[in-house]
Amino acid sequence: ANDVEITMLLLYLKNIYGDKISMNRGKVHEYLGMTLDFSEPGVFNVTMIPYIGTIISDFPEAITKSAPSPYTDNLFKVRDEADAKFLPEEQAVAFHRTVAQLLFLCYRARKDIQTAVSFLTTRVRRPDEDDWGKVKRVLRYLYGTRSLPLRLTVDDLTVAKWNIDASHAVHWDCKGQTGAGMTLGKGAVSSFSWKQKINTKSSTESEIVGVDDAMPSVLWSLYFIQAQGYDMTHALIQQDNKSAILMEVNGKMSSSKRTKHIRIKYFFVTDRVAQGDIVIEHKPTGEMWIDMNTKPKQGTPFRTDRSLMMNCPLNVPDETLGPICN
Repeated sequence: ANDVEITMLLLYLKNIYGDKISMNRGKVHEYLGMTLDFSEPGVFNVTMIPYIGTIISDFPEAITKSAPSPYTDNLFKVRDEADAKFLPEEQAVAFHRTVAQLLFLCYRARKDIQTAVSFLTTRVRRPDEDDWGKVKRVLRYLYGTRSLPLRLTVDDLTVAKWNIDASHAVHWDCKGQTGAGMTLGKGAVSSFSWKQKINTKSSTESEIVGVDDAMPSVLWSLYFIQAQGYDMTHALIQQDNKSAILMEVNGKMSSSKRTKHIRIKYFFVTDRVAQGDIVIEHKPTGEMWIDMNTKPKQGTPFRTDRSLMMNCPLNVPDETLGPICN
């Protein structure tokens, strides 16, 4: 589209909505707390620096230190009710508000905190002191990485590449955690971290449940991009569990009495593979960047996955130790 066509569209919308619509032209836009920056050729940058500042300033306790990751190894651990010290009502309300703010943030600009936020959303009904410490850990991580952008590039619009992974029985009730993310080049255009809703008997079954969890988003991404006029042929699902791939691709041929109870889930995937909407391929575990959305990784493994999800440098400067580096 050229400037004349854009102007005509703006005037058309203005005629419909009048003063209810505001117009902003240029390469940097503000929308719903997000800064959408098209200044860098071929790259779409998303940040929410003022919104992160609001979350931190709204929190009842001062956040003055940074953390190298948004969680510790104990993220999924929950104390027995007899041993837990539950938060008083006013503090519990503050916890709930902060988690809601983080939820808004993590699905827009800061996908690197999705695993932590996914767990915290399961704790809002009756949080304890451990949960309070976990939300503070997320805020400390954000305090040191406020200006970290989500950088998106598009290399290929003929296939949507999805990483889908799952960790088996990592929660207190032995349920698993699903991680799913899509890229069209570099950076995660869409990503999720969910606690699985059913118990599974093996890591293979957890992987199948994870793919089934993600299928609505996988298919929607395919159909949506096709509807924009692009010749996208299929969605590519990459997994690191070969047994799960065999059942998803072959269906009944790879089924047995031990897997009969989960047939409906992988048969749905098998049907989409047969129709050509989905292609599934194996990807080594070490290359599965969505692994960070299935477990609380630390150190170099966390930074490596974050660099691929956010399309940022491996080592991000701690902004509390000096000038902010863009």
